[in-house]
Amino acid sequence: MPERSPSAPRTGRPAARTDEPAPIAEGGPTRRRLRRERTDLLETRILDAAVEEFAEHGFAGARIERVSAAAGTVDRMLYYYYGNKERLYQAVLAKIYEDMIGAQREFVTPEDPVEGMRQLVLHSWDHYLSHPNLVRLLMNENLLRGKHIRQAPQVVERATLPLLQTVATLLESGQARGVFRRDLSSEHVLMTIMSLGFFYLSNQYTCATWIGADLMSPRRRAAWRAHIGDVVLGMLAVRDEAGEAAETAEPQAATKPRRKAAVKKK
Repeated sequence: MPERSPSAPRTGRPAARTDEPAPIAEGGPTRRRLRRERTDLLETRILDAAVEEFAEHGFAGARIERVSAAAGTVDRMLYYYYGNKERLYQAVLAKIYEDMIGAQREFVTPEDPVEGMRQLVLHSWDHYLSHPNLVRLLMNENLLRGKHIRQAPQVVERATLPLLQTVATLLESGQARGVFRRDLSSEHVLMTIMSLGFFYLSNQYTCATWIGADLMSPRRRAAWRAHIGDVVLGMLAVRDEAGEAAETAEPQAATKPRRKAAVKKK
């Protein structure tokens, strides 16, 4: 009879074989799951590095070797996951759209349409401001006339932005309550919101040159954030006949003194 080890428990059962793999604790990760998690982490690193590379250098100037180096991997892995540079670029476009769509879905629409529209404008601006690579990548893709984004199935499948439906809902609610004009479409409102935020950030360097000020200073950013909310709500506001008449009368009143002064000089 083999001698029992002094450390073996006195249970009356044979000791477990030491050459068998230890049982996996309930709920613990399996080897397949760990492998999948490592793969996901690598793909995340590759995409993050690719976003930076394409945003900085555009599609033509981006280099696979710089992406792989920044991601801490080798070129072979990029080709393994994405096949070629163009498909990697399409994956980058899909990622920035997914991030934008995710942020739009997180927006909680207030019941008051006026406050809801203001919050939506600010939410859109904040996303552009906190994702500068989104602005740069979209600028680059527009220079390429949308060549790659039209060929990216991940983007085409998610072409409808939640923001469009949110704008339509708020606009219809405000029109039903009589606080928003009825002659505006949700498409025009959406394009106005996006333009006011996107233009400021995409043209910050050239505009700063001829304005002679740093447009990205905290004070100026905060002022523009408040301004675009006022602009959109001012555009949406219903104006009565008296208000419209007062607006058209002001320029006429302003021109009369100038004409009289000109006569006196003669």
